[in-house]
Amino acid sequence: MNILVVAAHPDDEVLGMGGTIKKLTKKGHIVNLCVVTEGTTAQYTDEKMIEIRKKSCKNSSKILGIKNIIFCDLPDQQLETIPNSQINLKLENVIKKYKPEIVYTTPFNDLNKDHQRVHESTLVATRPFLTSVKQILAYEIPSITRTPFCPNVFENITNELSYKIKAFKKYSTEIEKFPHTRSIEAIESLALHRGFESGLERAESFQLIRNIRN
Repeated sequence: MNILVVAAHPDDEVLGMGGTIKKLTKKGHIVNLCVVTEGTTAQYTDEKMIEIRKKSCKNSSKILGIKNIIFCDLPDQQLETIPNSQINLKLENVIKKYKPEIVYTTPFNDLNKDHQRVHESTLVATRPFLTSVKQILAYEIPSITRTPFCPNVFENITNELSYKIKAFKKYSTEIEKFPHTRSIEAIESLALHRGFESGLERAESFQLIRNIRN
């Protein structure tokens, strides 16, 4: 099965669903990753950080088993200044090329405008009749939220959490100290929390947006 993970920034994919990605690739599914922004210029003045983040993404993806990475290189934290049609077109072209059956995208509930715009553009780019996409899910990114993330799908990652942690450690510039949401302890705690919510040891959570069955 072909699967596409859409991320606003490099590291969203690991924080949101690193364990699930590893689980999918272990089962033989093809997982491709589309990173919409360079994820750097709003935080760092040194443009070399763009290449550092890309290298981190590639190294992390090797651990998770991701086959291809598409970097769209749109400006970090500026998607709200870019026409919707431009973002939509980039995602449409990726979907046409890789023909995924399942697409995972960023959540809409947090305060990050890039996450919101990528979520909206994913829904446009995967509209029925025009694509091969049968299922769309939003993954959870630990961050400051406008509204709580309310999952209705839980994935058991008890055997994959260690890979998620290992993959996130490749983003060494993005790791924070506890109790920050980007700390290793917070990632482990969220997996436990979603686990006991769903009767699992460790879990990642998702919102099912669309599921088309023939």
